[in-house]
Amino acid sequence: MPEREPTRRDVLEAASAATLGGTLSALSASDAAAARVVPESPAADEGIEVERERATSVFPQSVASGGPTPSGVLLWTRIDPDAADGETPLVVEVADDEEFERTVYEGRVPASEFGEASDYTVTVDVDGELGPDGRYFYRFVYGEDASEVGRCRTLPTPDASPDSVEFAVASCNNYLHGYFGAFGRIAESEVDFLVHLGDFIYEYAGDGPGDRSIDLPSGREKAAELADYRHLYRTYRSDELLQRALRRHTLIHTWDDHEIVNDRWWSYEADAPQTNSHPRGHDPEFMRRLYVAGIRAYTEYVPVRAEYDPSGEGGRELAPDEIREGFRLFRSFQFGDLVDLFVTDERLYRSTPPDTDGPGPAVPAEVAAENPGRTMLGTDQREWLLGGMTDSDARWKLWANEVLAAAFRFVDGDDVTVNADAWDGYATERERVLAHLADADVDNVVALTGDMHSYLAAYLLAEYRLTSAAGDRSDSESGDRSDAETGERVGVEFMAPAVSSDNLAAKGAFSDSSTETIVAAVEAQNPHVEWFDSSHWGYAVVEVERDQLVYSAYAVDRGVDSADARERLLRRYRVPAGTHEMERVETDETSDIDEA
Repeated sequence: MPEREPTRRDVLEAASAATLGGTLSALSASDAAAARVVPESPAADEGIEVERERATSVFPQSVASGGPTPSGVLLWTRIDPDAADGETPLVVEVADDEEFERTVYEGRVPASEFGEASDYTVTVDVDGELGPDGRYFYRFVYGEDASEVGRCRTLPTPDASPDSVEFAVASCNNYLHGYFGAFGRIAESEVDFLVHLGDFIYEYAGDGPGDRSIDLPSGREKAAELADYRHLYRTYRSDELLQRALRRHTLIHTWDDHEIVNDRWWSYEADAPQTNSHPRGHDPEFMRRLYVAGIRAYTEYVPVRAEYDPSGEGGRELAPDEIREGFRLFRSFQFGDLVDLFVTDERLYRSTPPDTDGPGPAVPAEVAAENPGRTMLGTDQREWLLGGMTDSDARWKLWANEVLAAAFRFVDGDDVTVNADAWDGYATERERVLAHLADADVDNVVALTGDMHSYLAAYLLAEYRLTSAAGDRSDSESGDRSDAETGERVGVEFMAPAVSSDNLAAKGAFSDSSTETIVAAVEAQNPHVEWFDSSHWGYAVVEVERDQLVYSAYAVDRGVDSADARERLLRRYRVPAGTHEMERVETDETSDIDEA
């Protein structure tokens, strides 16, 4: 157990505002984070004649868009180093039609902006160039070679009143655990945006199904340097099914832990990242440099509108105590007056979890409740989230939340245990957040969550009180599950499953008991949980309208490397606006699913 300091709450609160502010300033150096590029305008009389035959060889990771605004997006690609000559500029075109007969924007990126220093990636910012609530086609042209054509989507204006918006929600796509059929299905869907809740890559080397294999440049089993992270992104981004989804839909992304290292946190005492999942996870200087490398590769390969200052004194060595200042991933997206989407960063600011000397994140619930000064969000981000939700005039307030917010207890012998890597490890701050929303009468709050490689539908409560291992609840006398809940309902939470990462079924958790028995035990300990499934892989779709929000959970076979991988609708829930209720929707597509 970590030593408990009597003034830890005060230390953490002050650290969030002060100590944390001095740790990512390495990203202010020009060699520490990938810069977004604003292209030059071409000469008016210059025309472009292109060929698409070499699209996959010149642009091996294809194209993607992200960071939508009402007047633009970020457009991403990578040039194959063997095709780059160091002189030819890269042209980006945006059009109203797929044939590019009605071009609305064209720009040129100098060769100096996409060379070896950025691993031949480029992120083009066309904010201010496009119209609101628009669907566009885009492509990159290098010499006479054109990339595949992508589609992108801009946001409506803040004063618009859209009837609906639809999101595909995905997370946790381990390249070595299975294929990305879910991304193939997402590519075929007619959603408006793709929300990815983290674990876009995993830091591991090894062998997977079929010919999937990863050997890191460092020769190690886990990423240890920038070259390793770049290799991981190149490998993941070479998957055709992932490419299809990113070409088809504009990405809204936040990271979880594996973009750098498993189960990571920030030690405010050491002023450095830490983890028990890396052989050098408690080496402050190594971990700081690992973060710089991971963030550098992340900003090179993921089109995310994170806030950072890439200007600075270029070429200097990173000071060992510089990591954080200048990098901010938490942000919000406004879909007119219909939806405000708040995207949090639950890794960069989280303090040391409970019982870090243990073998894993599962700890007794009583231990997790100790030391209430822990923070998941840090002061600035927490106040930003609460202020944003409280002041929002949008019909729906959505929270892109990487790890499970609702309490999730399970029996381990005579003990009730929780996952300390989720919000259960930071229960005091969770209660502070949810109780604030309840006291402020913030309505229509829905958390969208990943991380657990499972499906889940649950209620967010202002307070979750402990129960015994036998499931006794002193405040529950009836069989009604709402009577068994231990706090006021604040909203609902829907979880997107893993695209391919191992779930409980794959890890053998159901080998001695049926799926139904395990699920029944989970729901007995967690009466606020309406549904839990850790036997399938896939994605979710969240459709938001003025009078309702509908969550649809799809299962897609991870064992088939095809866009035609089998897809099934497992469950569908409806949340009427103005309520804290979820209603199961029966359709012809839903049916009882056999055990995996």
